[in-house]
Amino acid sequence: MKFYKLVFSLVLAFSVLLTGQNIVFAEEQFSENVIPEMTSDTSPSGKASASNVYGDFPAYYAFDRKYYNHFFSDKIPVWLEYEFETPKKIQKYSILPKSNHLAPKDWTFEAWDGSNWITLDTQTSVLFNASAKKEFTFSNSSSFKKYRLNISKGFDTNNLSITHLEMMEKSNSTDPGTDPGTDPGPESDNSLLVIKMISGLEKEFDLTSSEVEDFIDWYNNRADGRGKEAYMFEKDFNKGPFTARKDYVAFSKIQSFEVMEYSK
Repeated sequence: MKFYKLVFSLVLAFSVLLTGQNIVFAEEQFSENVIPEMTSDTSPSGKASASNVYGDFPAYYAFDRKYYNHFFSDKIPVWLEYEFETPKKIQKYSILPKSNHLAPKDWTFEAWDGSNWITLDTQTSVLFNASAKKEFTFSNSSSFKKYRLNISKGFDTNNLSITHLEMMEKSNSTDPGTDPGTDPGPESDNSLLVIKMISGLEKEFDLTSSEVEDFIDWYNNRADGRGKEAYMFEKDFNKGPFTARKDYVAFSKIQSFEVMEYSK
């Protein structure tokens, strides 16, 4: 018989759900900036580019990690892009404008999937304080080579200048008491997710830690007004004559949920 250990329990009133308030479960860890210190648009690796460049202020100046250089465009809308040599799963980025007056205001952060640009994050009416760096996180389950900041509006009608554009991945956390080369067993990575619906119905899902994390990322984003209304769970049991079974859970129907880790 398996026993469960309660990791955390989140209980929300329906009125709170309607506010769209973002919920933070634990501080997420991210890597340092994964874009190398660029010395040209193509050196030392990858490629920096922009839809418009003014004078001697090239795209790579936003990625050279120098405070006295900056990318400049005298046209808006404008996009600023970096292409990695190998795919990266970017889930955080930061922007440092040259000044408040030349900062972006409305934009989307996008990834190229080989055919289309996919919007990963949308920001509107962002205010920069005394040219300070601002950081933005989002949920992303895929790796891409090309990412861009697609700016539709700036504080200046036409002019935009960015000193730094950084991109980060989530860091892999390792339990210091566990040998990374040792298989901890099939049960140690799984948890039981119990979702209580407003109707009183309870749904249970046996998930890996990455699947739990993906669900929480979706819930956080949806609480903040972003993402799809329903989350889809794949069921690999009792399929019968069907090739797949999928359970869709609507955000607006969730009253509370809890995650329980299997005891080792």
